[in-house]
Amino acid sequence: MAQPDAASLIEEHISELVEVWVKAVRSDQTIQSDSDLSEGGLIDHVPILLEEICSVLRSGERPCAENTHEARVHSYTRFRQGYRARDLVRETSLLRIIILDHLGKNLINGSNHSSMELFINASRTINLYIDEELRYAVSIYMESK
Repeated sequence: MAQPDAASLIEEHISELVEVWVKAVRSDQTIQSDSDLSEGGLIDHVPILLEEICSVLRSGERPCAENTHEARVHSYTRFRQGYRARDLVRETSLLRIIILDHLGKNLINGSNHSSMELFINASRTINLYIDEELRYAVSIYMESK
C-alpha cells in the first residue's frame, strides 16, 4: 500500500469526517467560541482543508507553508471570526484525532506490516500538517497583540 491509499480513505469519507468533527466541536465543553457560529460558519474551510491534506499525502511532500494554504485560511478565518486561540487549537486537535482514528480503523484492521507502515507514515504527515496550521495560528494571534 502507498500513501495515496490513505488519501483515498480520507477523501472518500470527507462528509462523514466533517459531520463527526462538527458533533465533537459542538459537544466539547471547553470550546466556547463556536456558539456564535452557524453550522456553515463552523464547517467553513474544513472540507477543503481535508482535500488539501489528501493532496499533501499523495505528493509525498512534507507539509510546509507552500502546501498548507487551506490550513492558513482556516486559522485566519477563525481569527477574523473572533475565535479564541485555545479554541482553535482544541478544534484542530479534534480534527486530527478524528482523521487518525478513521485511518486507524480502516488500515490497522488488516494488521499487516504494510498497513501499519502506511498508517505511521500518513499519521506523521497529518500531524505535521496540523502542526503547520497551529504554527501559523500562533503567529496570527501573537502578532495581533
